[in-house]
Amino acid sequence: MADPKTRKIQGVLNGEFLRSERVRKQYKLFALIVVLVFFYILAGYRSMQQQHRLTDLRKEVRDKRFEYLTLSAELVSRTRQSQVIASLAERGSNLKPNETPAIKVGK
Repeated sequence: MADPKTRKIQGVLNGEFLRSERVRKQYKLFALIVVLVFFYILAGYRSMQQQHRLTDLRKEVRDKRFEYLTLSAELVSRTRQSQVIASLAERGSNLKPNETPAIKVGK
C-alpha cells in the first residue's frame, strides 16, 4: 500500500482530485482566478508595449530637438547682419547698410 503523500500526488496527477466535492464547489472561484490571471498578464504585456513606444517617442523627440537646434543655428547665422551684407556684396548689389540708428517712435 502506498503512503498518503504518494496517493495525494497520484490523485492530483490522474484528475481524481478535481472530482472531489470540495473542489467541485469551487469551480467558479477557479474560473475567476484564471480570468484574473489572464487579465493581469495582458496588462503586463500592454504596459511593456507602452514602455517601448514611449522610449521610441523620446528618442524621436530628442532627434527632432537636435534637428531644430541645427536648423535654428543655421538660420541665425544666415540672417546675421554681417552675413547679409557679405551676401549682398557677393551678388554685386549696390545696397548699403544704414549707418544711422533707427528712431524709436512712441514708448
